[in-house]
Amino acid sequence: AGLSSHSDQLTTLETRLDDVAAANKSLKLQVEDLISRSKRQNICVFGLPEDSETGYPTQFMAELFKEVLNDEAFPNLPELDRAHRSLAPKARPGGRPRPIIVQFHRYKEKELVLRWAREHGEITFQGHKIKFYQDFSSSLVKKWSAFNDIKSTMFKKGIRFGLIYPARLRVTFNGEVHFFENPEAAESYRQHIH
Repeated sequence: AGLSSHSDQLTTLETRLDDVAAANKSLKLQVEDLISRSKRQNICVFGLPEDSETGYPTQFMAELFKEVLNDEAFPNLPELDRAHRSLAPKARPGGRPRPIIVQFHRYKEKELVLRWAREHGEITFQGHKIKFYQDFSSSLVKKWSAFNDIKSTMFKKGIRFGLIYPARLRVTFNGEVHFFENPEAAESYRQHIH
């Protein structure tokens, strides 16, 4: 009777562990989603030298956007909630400067900046090349980078693809569209078609 009782307890514990693991996975996805949503109105600005943001960073960045995008895009200064350097350690002299993270008060203004940057390509400010990107969570960027090898291979083979938010690879081949949740499944498909 003792062995049977231990076996039953072990089965019960395994079931509970599976339930806890499933709940943990669900909670992690929810937290990741909340982090991503909290960054919806953020832009990362790369290429500005350290300590170039004189005075208040929010005022400096608002003036930068107005100057770079010109008066047509922003007849008035854009309203920014926050602006600060990333929390990484400050670079050594000559090193790559930390990006500036800017939170816009209005989503439409943030989208205007990103659209303008895509359309105009290279942007310079006070003699420095700068780039604007949407701010994404590090876990999402890590998921995207897992697809880099397969994307490179598909690009070389002329296969159309794209990343769908949050982290799915969309592949179009011979008029058929396929979606992949992980790079292994995408690689298996690529090997199957070539």
